[in-house]
Amino acid sequence: MTTTTVAGTDERPALRAGRLESIQVLRAIAAIGVVFTHAITRISTVFPDASHHSLLTGTDGQLTAGDAGVDLFFVISGFIMLHVHRNNFGQMRAPLNFMTKRILRIVPIYWFLTTVALIVLMVAPQLFTTHYRGIDLPWIIGSYLFVPIAPPGWNATPVVGVGWTLNFEMFFYVVFALALFLPCRLGLRLMFAGFGCLVAIGAVLQPSLPVLGLVTNWLLLDFLMGVAVAWWLLVRGRLATGPALALLAAGVLCLAVAIAWPPPEEGPLRVLKWGIPTALIVWAMSSIEIPEGYSRKLLSSLGDASYSIYLFQFFALPGWARVMQAAGAKDIAFDANVVILTILVTISGFCCWFLLERPLGTVARSWLGHGVNVYAKQG
Repeated sequence: MTTTTVAGTDERPALRAGRLESIQVLRAIAAIGVVFTHAITRISTVFPDASHHSLLTGTDGQLTAGDAGVDLFFVISGFIMLHVHRNNFGQMRAPLNFMTKRILRIVPIYWFLTTVALIVLMVAPQLFTTHYRGIDLPWIIGSYLFVPIAPPGWNATPVVGVGWTLNFEMFFYVVFALALFLPCRLGLRLMFAGFGCLVAIGAVLQPSLPVLGLVTNWLLLDFLMGVAVAWWLLVRGRLATGPALALLAAGVLCLAVAIAWPPPEEGPLRVLKWGIPTALIVWAMSSIEIPEGYSRKLLSSLGDASYSIYLFQFFALPGWARVMQAAGAKDIAFDANVVILTILVTISGFCCWFLLERPLGTVARSWLGHGVNVYAKQG
């Protein structure tokens, strides 16, 4: 089979397909994993006495393995950017087109939910039990513009709390867009060198300003690992089945070990215990074909809705927890309540995708009116 030269490399058949169903499945797993961890926290708050008989909580604290879904999201993000835009390096319009696509993908539903959250904060702030309840203009503006700004006496999480990851994503987008101005190899080399220097600076200086903390965070390495996986496939092609399964097993085993010895929320140990294993999983799954069937269709659909599942949990978790509390769910086993809440939040997020995210995206594209083809499913 012949190969074509793209951006200074051979483009292998492994990257010719536009959509990788295995990556969609990973996106679903990432979103549900984060929801699962947050559901443990929420049920612990609503039914604190029941947590003493739980497998998901213990003397060392609750299970946090689901938070590795954030690292998985970042690795997938880096992978997808190079996978989709590998032919666009060195094109003058590529950065603008790329940013337009990304903004149309993430901004409409995020701004909508941010506005809803602000209305709730003004009308019924008591509904948010673990949230900043004031109205601070710089914090609000920063939330809309993906800039971390801390309101008085609080941390720098945005109005929609889980949106802190989008601040990282937007930084990734801007840097990748700048790299698109250059030939592929040069652009990627500068991006790797730049992120490496920033992480090193952050490790030495440990800046307290939220914006500086973001652009020097160890989590930047998750994104680079995703780009590296896509580059490997671009140059070397897919892995054989045996090595792919071995990498998958290694990644899953490392995450399982991290359940007993979880990393801190930030720092090099998080990259070691969650970032590298999730990168191994993405590397493996990008070479593995998932058999056709109902499970694949379901997980792929949840992958399409993963962004809404992740965002809408901000509303669905406290909302459904209140319903469960009113319905007398305290008599149900703690761990069962966590599973029930996770399922309810996941379904709610899927409905948000179907009823809000997709229509809002369509309206935003029509308003823009220049015919940009948005890769809504794989982007």
